Amino acid sequence: MNEGVARLSDAVEARLEAEGLELTMGGEPTYIPAEPDAPEWNQTALGPEKLGYARRLAARLLSERYPGGVVMQVYGKQYPGEALPRWVVLTLHRNEDDPLWSHPEMLLLDDLSGPNDDEDARRLMDAIAGRLGLSAYVLPAVEESAADSIRGWVLPLDWTDEGWVSEAWPFSESEPLRLTPGKSPTGLRLPLAELAEDQLRRALTVEATDGGLHVFIPPLDFDTFAALLRVVEEVASSNGVRGLVICGYRPSGSKGVTSLGLAADPGVLEVNLPPSRTWRAYDETLSAITKAASEEGLFTTRHHLNGQVQGTGGGAHVLFGGPSVDANPFFSRPDLLASIIRYWQRHPALSYVFSGQYVGPGSQAPRSDETLTARLYELETACLGVDSLKAAPERDFLDRLFRNLMTDSGGNTHRAELCLDKLWNFDSPAGLQGLIELRAFETMPDVAQQSLAALFVRSILAMLAGEPCRASLVRHGASLHDAFMLPSVLERDLAEICADLQTSGLPFDPDWFEPMLEHRFPVLGRLPVGKGELLVRQALEPWPLLAEIADRGTTSRVVDNSTDRIELSLQNPAELGDGRVLVNGVALTFRAVGDDWVAGVRYKSASGWPAFHPHIPVQSPLRIEVIDASGRLLAAGRYHFWNPDAARYDGRPRNLEEARERARKRWQLSDVEKGATRTAIEPQYFQESEYTLDLRRQAASA
Repeated sequence: MNEGVARLSDAVEARLEAEGLELTMGGEPTYIPAEPDAPEWNQTALGPEKLGYARRLAARLLSERYPGGVVMQVYGKQYPGEALPRWVVLTLHRNEDDPLWSHPEMLLLDDLSGPNDDEDARRLMDAIAGRLGLSAYVLPAVEESAADSIRGWVLPLDWTDEGWVSEAWPFSESEPLRLTPGKSPTGLRLPLAELAEDQLRRALTVEATDGGLHVFIPPLDFDTFAALLRVVEEVASSNGVRGLVICGYRPSGSKGVTSLGLAADPGVLEVNLPPSRTWRAYDETLSAITKAASEEGLFTTRHHLNGQVQGTGGGAHVLFGGPSVDANPFFSRPDLLASIIRYWQRHPALSYVFSGQYVGPGSQAPRSDETLTARLYELETACLGVDSLKAAPERDFLDRLFRNLMTDSGGNTHRAELCLDKLWNFDSPAGLQGLIELRAFETMPDVAQQSLAALFVRSILAMLAGEPCRASLVRHGASLHDAFMLPSVLERDLAEICADLQTSGLPFDPDWFEPMLEHRFPVLGRLPVGKGELLVRQALEPWPLLAEIADRGTTSRVVDNSTDRIELSLQNPAELGDGRVLVNGVALTFRAVGDDWVAGVRYKSASGWPAFHPHIPVQSPLRIEVIDASGRLLAAGRYHFWNPDAARYDGRPRNLEEARERARKRWQLSDVEKGATRTAIEPQYFQESEYTLDLRRQAASA
């Protein structure tokens, strides 16, 4: 950490303290292995490798960071087409010295099969029930289709003022407890609908799966959960149990406990960081988790076939809240949320610079003005409603005010750039946490830059706490997907935000972002122009969402990723004189952005289906040429989106050096035709493309 960053972070915390705000922050970085070729590291959430990685990483964290903690496997989301609910491997650790679990060697913390069978499951259940004094209530559970085969053991269980209690469920040898069909753990498939309404509806279960003894904990508050955990540990220890998997429901009311989650997400392993009270604590946690992940073979970088080097492709959302509901800054200062909404809308760089390859209205984090332009008027009206408040409103007021405005184009409140699903949302089981989630953040190749981006956001929030933003929303219109897809325009917007912070007394140096911007918008090629040069950089492209298609009995939607965009910039346009720059024969019109002159080019980079415009051929490689006033060719290069030497690549790059070599080969200088005459095709620009030439619409282009 350089001295400037350290001073800024201290100034940010001092500003928040002066405003009387306790602002916690967390995040969701994502990781992948070095060779992410399996479906679970590309499209699907579940697979044979990911759980093992999660368990091993949890074991390392237990040893190095959370001694005395316990690893627990809970279950959450399940989407159409997924056979099982997605798991989350939790580490739970008391912040005091009192350990939750003292024998990590008993836990199954890798992807190897354990040593246990169904008889071991029966013995463990008998021992636990005996210790609780409830042996008479243990029931065998059988599969619906195999009544003669016991799947696991069930003990109806709860805690009252009198201690542990159970009761007889209405099953017998002739009418056994039959699990509902499925492949989920026994504890998730209990036939609770067959119980009377006043009967106990929670149970402890034990089963052997892949050699692991799975002890499924029912819903309990944390103190009761901890007491049951002690019983399980004592019994397992006295019986020499190995390969134990603690699973079930996460305990509620776990105040004074640090919880970290390792979640199965499509294509990545997602880490749900515990909340931090300061940025320095966040930075230390993020760095430590990333170091532990790398030691287990998990990284933040993905090497694409054509040599592009990017982050994992998974989210790295940043979350902000308070240490408690009563001390939550968004409830005590609702103007802070309205300021965030306004400031983010006015600065598209906050939506695009820290996100990944996929941006725009069909992405995982669309802006409010990308989903429905007319919504801006209503969103502005809602912000004015916050301005009119004379005192802090009821907690659900902000949810009612903004929930129908902060959504994607289909009305999904979770898939919004500024997600309020966890603020005070009664419709969600996890909705009453007082959190706002900034979703337009993806995992970056460099975790230090990831953390710096989080400090940037925290600095903005500290600024807005002292100087609320009440400016009108900006009708960006077509420029949002035209100018703001170009790195030079985004960098200028970043500089304006940094200037605001500087004026506010929170000096964030835009030069700190230089390494991140080099990754985000890499230089693809260079051409000499007099004593200067023409710089070719990667730009952003908002891939559109396509129509629904049938997919294994369900419907899904894909994006059209057949287009790409680059930026060409001249730092000294005088060197070009009356000359011109051509792309596939079409002359570019450059626009001033600060001291630079820039032009974007959008083109058909690949073929595929489904996609827009099957009548347009692939336009790669791009012929980029510099000519003088007479049309004489001064310099030329070709940019290949794909392999210039073959139809396909021989697998993924094995390392960073090979990835860079592939990227380098896709830019080829050409002196063969230097001095030849070119006739420029006059460009066609449109209302939607003032900064970017859409090569697909240039009828005469080759």
